[in-house]
Amino acid sequence: MAVLKYLNKLQGKNVLIFGGNSGIGYAVTEALIEHNARVTICGSRPEKLKDAVRRLLASYPDVKEGQVNMIQCDLSPHDDLEARIRQILHDVSSNGDQKIDHIVFTAGDTMNVAGGITGTDIDVINSLMGVRVFAPALIAKVIATSEYVNHSATSSFTFTSGTAHIRPRKTWPMVSMFSGALQGLASGLAVELAPIRVNVVNPGFFQTELAKRLPTEVLEERRKASLTKRLGQPEDIAEAYLYYMKDTSADGTAIRSDCGTVLSG
Repeated sequence: MAVLKYLNKLQGKNVLIFGGNSGIGYAVTEALIEHNARVTICGSRPEKLKDAVRRLLASYPDVKEGQVNMIQCDLSPHDDLEARIRQILHDVSSNGDQKIDHIVFTAGDTMNVAGGITGTDIDVINSLMGVRVFAPALIAKVIATSEYVNHSATSSFTFTSGTAHIRPRKTWPMVSMFSGALQGLASGLAVELAPIRVNVVNPGFFQTELAKRLPTEVLEERRKASLTKRLGQPEDIAEAYLYYMKDTSADGTAIRSDCGTVLSG
């Protein structure tokens, strides 16, 4: 029987997904289960975490005991954020006895960008940057100052950013700011955390649970604005995260998955 050297790359790996209970993070979780990895999803709302695990176990009834786990986390920017993150990595790695192989960050919160730059103040900036930029930076600090993650090129830390820094939209300068900030953070951390690899995925508009709440005409406008004339699905872009876990040469880079919208003129 042939050795499946490609399909088995993630088998048994210990993966932590911040934001794995919905949207793109949930699709990445599904993909990892199919690759026989051990996954812990982290989210701020216990009821959503429990529902996500229930749905995963219903979809994959043959999952092994302990293969799918959940842990509550609050990534809001308070003084004890670093301590909270340290506790999460401590628990997921069983105090370093079962080291984490990959960390995926897809967490986010509601963006308040009304009014563009004229509607911006320090609270708006802190709100936008808190979960999306400050939290990944502190996760990296915990990685660098602990033994919870395998310090090897086979390990990875993957961010989720966007395309606003590539093709800015009117009234979205702050979104462009944090989107671009994550690119620089990933490059800097690839050097700082080496040999652990750090990369970033830049999604365009994807048909997540949040997007499905938008009016039909908005979804149709987004579809027409793409080169592919379709809306991206979470299971499409999940492949980008798996690629970064599998390719031990990919480091300090970015993948854009946006149905060609950036190039659509």
